[in-house]
Amino acid sequence: MTAAAEEPAIALDVMGGDQAPDATIEGAIGWARSTGQRAILVGDVDVMRGLLSSGGEDSAAWRLESGPTTIGMDEHPVQAVRSTRDASIRRCAELVRSGEAQALVSMGNTGATMAAGVLIVGRAAGVDRPGLAVLIPGREAPTLLIDVGANAEARPEHLRDFGLMGEVYLRQVLGTPNPRAGVLSIGEEATKGSPLTLAAAELLAASPLDFVGNIEPGGLFNSSADVVVCDGFTGNLVLKSFEATAEFAVGELRAAVRRRPYTLPGVVFMYPAFRAVRRRTDYAQYGGTPLLGVNGVVIIGHGRSNAMAVENALNAAARAVESRVVERVSDGLALIDR
Repeated sequence: MTAAAEEPAIALDVMGGDQAPDATIEGAIGWARSTGQRAILVGDVDVMRGLLSSGGEDSAAWRLESGPTTIGMDEHPVQAVRSTRDASIRRCAELVRSGEAQALVSMGNTGATMAAGVLIVGRAAGVDRPGLAVLIPGREAPTLLIDVGANAEARPEHLRDFGLMGEVYLRQVLGTPNPRAGVLSIGEEATKGSPLTLAAAELLAASPLDFVGNIEPGGLFNSSADVVVCDGFTGNLVLKSFEATAEFAVGELRAAVRRRPYTLPGVVFMYPAFRAVRRRTDYAQYGGTPLLGVNGVVIIGHGRSNAMAVENALNAAARAVESRVVERVSDGLALIDR
């Protein structure tokens, strides 16, 4: 990866996401107006020109790269990335690999973005398995959970490396001082867990990290640790369980209010509190999740991302480039006795 310039070059997958290309272009314009920086826009050039003009922008002032094809959710991610040469996410990854961009941002197919990151951008020096990280809202501060889907199976040393990569991201990008690391397990006691988590705990305890031990799922919300590691299969199940539980709770609350109209005045008074909670847990506030361990910054946004989420994802990518996260991850892993 080339050294980061004063203004990071970020390739934005304009065609990716449920609300693309309108939301991605709107987010890119908002980011440009708030920071003075323009992302490299990758997608259908004619469509992008039209949307830029509609947004009051001179399209000639933007770098537009052709990548008109979108990889669908029903396609096999690895095969699609390899075979679809004009896919927008593939073109973004190629720009990073060539050094023309230092980061890519996509709200599209998560599997395809991960595949493009690993196969095209490539692994960073010293990294065996990249990991997908996500911020879980907590009482005091969000917790970074890694891995949530990049590796269905993992070895103990991979979980240790996830912890190191997550610690670098929290410290360098989010400004978390002295991040604490934990391993996701079925109990806080050091004797509880699977052979994988028990072995990973030993490696984490011997690493330079501030290891605080086992973390139960509830501890993700209690700020018991700043970065929590697990294999991608477990992490993905945890993440989807949290999302489904939240949707169920909100749905039940709405149904209960509809069944009891006399509670509406109370709901009105509670609305500011509900809005505050929603703001803290809104994925758009975080923008996207990083794929850590690849040779460039890769930020993957939620498929339902709106313009604000796109803008915040671009901000996250810029901070990661400016903080030299890729190089610092490699430097951190180089200190480990393998």
